[in-house]
Amino acid sequence: MSQTEEIIQPKSSLALNWPTALSLFTALVAAGTVTLHLIGDVRHRQYLGYWGIDAGLFPKTTDWILINGYYGVVDRFVAILIAMLGNIHWLATAAVILGVYVFILLSPASGASGKAPAWLLRQPEWRRRLIRQMLLTGLFVSVVPCALFLLTGFMAVPAALGETAGKAAAQSEASEYRKGCQTSKIPCVELKREGGVISTGFVLDSSPSHIAIFDAQMQRGRVIALEKLEVVSSGVPKLGEGVSP
Repeated sequence: MSQTEEIIQPKSSLALNWPTALSLFTALVAAGTVTLHLIGDVRHRQYLGYWGIDAGLFPKTTDWILINGYYGVVDRFVAILIAMLGNIHWLATAAVILGVYVFILLSPASGASGKAPAWLLRQPEWRRRLIRQMLLTGLFVSVVPCALFLLTGFMAVPAALGETAGKAAAQSEASEYRKGCQTSKIPCVELKREGGVISTGFVLDSSPSHIAIFDAQMQRGRVIALEKLEVVSSGVPKLGEGVSP
């Protein structure tokens, strides 16, 4: 009988852990989805805002925003990794200082016994309870602002990641756009209406009703309605250069 209990008990314990694991996994997926959506939306708005363009004219679907958020996270992690590798000596110095600090913090203080001080033990019971309650209340009052500060900082991280990712993407593209259509590696487009060219530049974004471009002549962002507009790309590859027969 005891052997049967020893065999069944681990299986029961394992079975009880599965719902908890699935609940935790579901919560992590939900939190990750919300975080990616926030990063993607902020990245999109910051990118268009860099060119002085209203992002409200270019709404995006949820899957597009999630993918944009994913690219934003990858871009920022790569940037952070490059910055860390470029300052590895400062990281090593900080690790040594932190190690010494933890060593000192965990070292036993001289004369410390771990017991309550003698003056407190000589106090009446009601006074000891009063002092204990006051200390606990003071600890709680001091911890709550710190917890709220950390929570606010944690909540601000996704928005900060999206903002820096969108600005970095816009700045990277701006250096290419300002070279002009003849020398830039990014192909230009011509916007024609009724047979006449109204603008030439680089596509920043588009929607069913508008197109945003960086005008190569005016050297700034523009938003143009797509009604009766023809978009002609000047970056058509030649035969044998990326075009399959």
